[in-house]
Amino acid sequence: MSLILTKAIAKYLRLYAEPECAALEDFPAISPQHYLVIPCYSETPDFARRLAASALGFCNALIIVVINQPPGVYKPLNSQLRNYFQQYSLLWQKDHLSLFSANNGKLHWLIVDRFSPGLEIDPKQGVGLARKLGCDLAAFLLAKDPSGQRWICTTDADAILPDDYFNALKSVPTDASAAVFSVEHITNDDDAIFNATKIYECALRYYVDGLAWAGSPYAFPTIGSALAVSLQAYCECRGFPRRAGGEDFYLLNKSAKLGAVSWLKTPTIQLISRISNRAPFGTGPAVKKIRELGRPDDFTYYAPETFTDLRTWLQHIPNIWPQLQAGREPLENLPRHLQAILTDAGIENLFVHLRRQIDNPQQCIRAVNHWFDAFQTLKFIRRLQELYYPARPLVACLRNAPFYPDEPPCWKS
Repeated sequence: MSLILTKAIAKYLRLYAEPECAALEDFPAISPQHYLVIPCYSETPDFARRLAASALGFCNALIIVVINQPPGVYKPLNSQLRNYFQQYSLLWQKDHLSLFSANNGKLHWLIVDRFSPGLEIDPKQGVGLARKLGCDLAAFLLAKDPSGQRWICTTDADAILPDDYFNALKSVPTDASAAVFSVEHITNDDDAIFNATKIYECALRYYVDGLAWAGSPYAFPTIGSALAVSLQAYCECRGFPRRAGGEDFYLLNKSAKLGAVSWLKTPTIQLISRISNRAPFGTGPAVKKIRELGRPDDFTYYAPETFTDLRTWLQHIPNIWPQLQAGREPLENLPRHLQAILTDAGIENLFVHLRRQIDNPQQCIRAVNHWFDAFQTLKFIRRLQELYYPARPLVACLRNAPFYPDEPPCWKS
């Protein structure tokens, strides 16, 4: 093992990694420079052809493809995808893992069969487990990699990666825990699906821009198809959660508490617009909902005032330490409705911790930001919407958002 095997990495691989990692003990010494994980549920081989023919197919990458489906479901595309890789040279096989070599050894495919009878994935664990399994395998191999590579990349089959995808990670600060790429949806020749997808894409961008304007340390996209995480952070976070959706959000939420999450504005990953029911929430169900509305102007989202209130609360955080030191109420001077929302969220338990364990203002701010994380931020905004600021048409939100003084950088009516 190389020096990259820290205690946190060793502990994760020993106690929390998926059982398939044990099969890698006699894995061939192919020494990839890059590791990319792609969970696949009922996908065609188009993404594999695209990757193999691109510049990424000639840069010594190991691409781990986890083909999965739930029990009792038959998806013929899964078998077709597995069979597609048979054209390549088989280098190694153990249990339900197979390693193939392509492009004269410049590209390797590690195929994981989690769809054959007895290998299916519980639908409650879905894409989260599929992504975790692939990334656990990458983590095991990275921990033995003497080159010191640290990134585990993950994407989806509907993504078109730019040729400088791997090189872009060289610009990420060394203390960053994770990185997310910018994404842009492209048409699949169905205008209705494309237009609905662009609306949802704009809503996601509006949300992140609102967080950034408010001063949130969690202002970054959370899209599994555009994510890279450092080996150290991945293991400290104990990998992706085994859940049918939102696994990207939860991993990045944890990663952000270990180090900055770097948002790469360029290059851009292109995502093919399509209807998908692979996850219970996210882009696929949202696009379906927007299409059913009939008129894009009917799509509603968080009112701009929610981000103004978020900004007010986040700007108050540095005042908490001196107010605690003076024996005053920590939420003093905040608007009463914000005090009520934060109290209902259980912030009093945080104040107990601050009084007992925190010694200086920097620690205090850090502790508050760890408590008021991406999940608490989302709940805070949703509570404001429920009680004070009903959802408004997205076009109206874009026109009135204080963080868009000029033209919004995305879809508008």
